[in-house]
Amino acid sequence: MNLIETLKKDVETHPVLTSKWLLERNISMSFNDLILWLSQEYFVSIGFVDWFLQVAAKTRDQNAKIVLVENIWGELGEGKISDTHVSILTEFLTKLNFDFSNHKLLPETKTYLDKMESIIGKGFFYGLGALGPANEYLLKLEYSQIANAYRKLKTEMDLPEGKFFQVNLDADEGHSQRMFELIEETATTEESKNQVLEGNLLALVAREDFYTGLSRLDRERLTKV
Repeated sequence: MNLIETLKKDVETHPVLTSKWLLERNISMSFNDLILWLSQEYFVSIGFVDWFLQVAAKTRDQNAKIVLVENIWGELGEGKISDTHVSILTEFLTKLNFDFSNHKLLPETKTYLDKMESIIGKGFFYGLGALGPANEYLLKLEYSQIANAYRKLKTEMDLPEGKFFQVNLDADEGHSQRMFELIEETATTEESKNQVLEGNLLALVAREDFYTGLSRLDRERLTKV
């Protein structure tokens, strides 16, 4: 199995994709579940651009910088503020009547963000593993589950079109492919390959913290009932 196949398999078989919270929402997702997930993903969307900038700053490879900056440019709506992924998510939450004045970062979401900063800080190839397979490729598999749950919920409630999901799923398809190509082109030594593999696995484990926070709120809600 080559490096790219191994990375994809590591993502596809990782427990994060079968976390208790996700599995339960595949069966049934409430409006509050949706708001909770989106409100925490908002903080991840903000961090995402910063992570790409940090990784781009860790290499002198001009081609690598171009690929990473192209990804950032896509996340930033190609210069159109209303089309940035953060703006699209903000608009979506606004349409769902989310109260931004009470928007709180869960401790577990903060742990995830901090861990991602730490992984990227280890070096360029760790960053490629954390951002390519463990973000762009993972999110395609993860967001599709939430998007399906949203479509089910939309049949029960009057909800806006899920443009946020479609934009991310469309973007991640192309972005993950470019990241895999970049990994293939740049990770040519055993050491660099191992760093990409480790960065991927570390970021996948970190993402589990995100769902740990959501599950904790589930348990707290149950104890109050």
